[in-house]
Amino acid sequence: MDANANGVRKPILEHIDMIAKYTGTDMFLLSPKSADPENISVAFSGVMENALDQRFRVAIYGDMESVEHAKTRILIMIDQVVGSPVSILAMLVLTLISSNELSIP
Repeated sequence: MDANANGVRKPILEHIDMIAKYTGTDMFLLSPKSADPENISVAFSGVMENALDQRFRVAIYGDMESVEHAKTRILIMIDQVVGSPVSILAMLVLTLISSNELSIP
């Protein structure tokens, strides 16, 4: 998220669009869910915890293989955003397995 706004950074939205085009899926970035009022707990200080989960959600639609490919790409993107090491080998294997250009005789 941008420090100055409550939205998602433009490069992330562009990357999600690129993943959707590459995988042939429809992807929707959904706002955080409101917490269930019955499950909101009160902290020791007597203040209610956040009534809004801060995590954005992604809905992905398409055929099963394309959706799985898109989910994997989104998870890799999240790892990159939060700074987790992403295995180059895992990305190459994913690309080889899911590539539409490969044909097995």
